[in-house]
Amino acid sequence: MSFIAGRYTATYNGLSLGVTKEGFRLSHEIFKRLITGDYLAETPQDAVYRGAGVQIAYTLLEYNAPAAGLALWPYGSNFLELGVIGRLDVGSSLAKSLVLTALSGTPAASTPATITFPLAILAENFPVELLFAPDLREVPIRQRIYPDVTTPGSEKFGTVT
Repeated sequence: MSFIAGRYTATYNGLSLGVTKEGFRLSHEIFKRLITGDYLAETPQDAVYRGAGVQIAYTLLEYNAPAAGLALWPYGSNFLELGVIGRLDVGSSLAKSLVLTALSGTPAASTPATITFPLAILAENFPVELLFAPDLREVPIRQRIYPDVTTPGSEKFGTVT
């Protein structure tokens, strides 16, 4: 048996995201157009691959970590500042690089050692809830990972080493 476990640290736009509650959960979904027809009615007979969507979720335990504010509120210069309506996530350079690095000496140290997502930003329609009370202020984040399309024919969501 081969079990993999180990902590990952992260930077966002080159700044530390600090300690997380339980690490990072990477999720993806595949988009397809199902092919149906009169031969088998509504029974899928094949599918046309139409791309993918990638997101990552994590909960910061350090509200004031260097990159926390940018991850929490990427559109304005300050928290709760609306920012310019109509700007694009990628086209306006709002999406930033997210890099996960495995802690050395753990089984995860090289499986993979690093994961780099060049274009990450707060996901659409994700309700960030912050507790302002005499308790730990956790910061839940879900980010959309956009594909890097700078090299035609080599489009990818990220790289692993």
